Amino acid sequence: MISKTKGYILAILAVLFWSFNVIVAKYFANTFTPWQISFYRWFFASICLIPFTLGDIIKKHDIIFKNFKIIFWLSITGIVLMNTFSYIAGDTISAVEMSLIGVMGPVFIVILSRIFYDIHISLRQVWGIIISFIGVIAIVLHGKFLSSNFAFKIGDLWMLMLALSFGIYSVIMIKRPKEISQTTLLSCIILLGTTIILPFFLWDSFHHPVCDKWNLISVGALLYMGIFNSVLSYLFWNISLDTIGSLKASVIYYLMPIFSSIEAYFLLNEEIYKAQIYGGILVLIGIYLTNEKKKS
Repeated sequence: MISKTKGYILAILAVLFWSFNVIVAKYFANTFTPWQISFYRWFFASICLIPFTLGDIIKKHDIIFKNFKIIFWLSITGIVLMNTFSYIAGDTISAVEMSLIGVMGPVFIVILSRIFYDIHISLRQVWGIIISFIGVIAIVLHGKFLSSNFAFKIGDLWMLMLALSFGIYSVIMIKRPKEISQTTLLSCIILLGTTIILPFFLWDSFHHPVCDKWNLISVGALLYMGIFNSVLSYLFWNISLDTIGSLKASVIYYLMPIFSSIEAYFLLNEEIYKAQIYGGILVLIGIYLTNEKKKS
């Protein structure tokens, strides 16, 4: 049994790996189509997982088929839709806007957990979520809360759909079949999701050939997406959901804009603003309020 401390660490690592997603989405916006990025990402992830899980998949095929409905919806929300939405949004909005709306995912987790599982939300958890969310807004808007330049675009709607998909995925994961290991379950989800994406990939590749778009950077980025951003991040996140619960893990998800800001500073030479520092402090305070146990 994994301790809660390790559960928090795994959740943080998952968010760290995911934080590169918006940077990659922007980089590939004019190179590959969204369906091509999704397929290559999950295809590489499948190659990484199959050698380790094929035996267990065959051994537990009856349990897998029995829980096919859960695996199907985890594949649709977590593999097919969630990430493809971010790559579509990368064509029309900035990485900052993507981070702002994408981080709304935990809000949907809280709402859906309350609706479908009647999970109690304490007043302190509510304040923790609110403070964390204010911190996120401060980070992505550089403290300019009244700026008139922040206009809603079609990419914003795609990111809102991504956040909803993330919330649904995390809530469904609560009901995952316990007889199947996290690694085997993730392998099934990715294999099914990649299969569903394949027809869209073939259609896009027929109209938008990719033969002349490969270079060391694109190969390296897609390999990173397949290994760290797909296999390890999802595995770590799923384990953390089992260990610390969806509500506490959802607040840690608010660390993503902090990680993205640091990555942008070193990789894109972007300036880190004071508002980002203050926002990061608010996010950490929110995490503390949500996760600290009350003294008896």
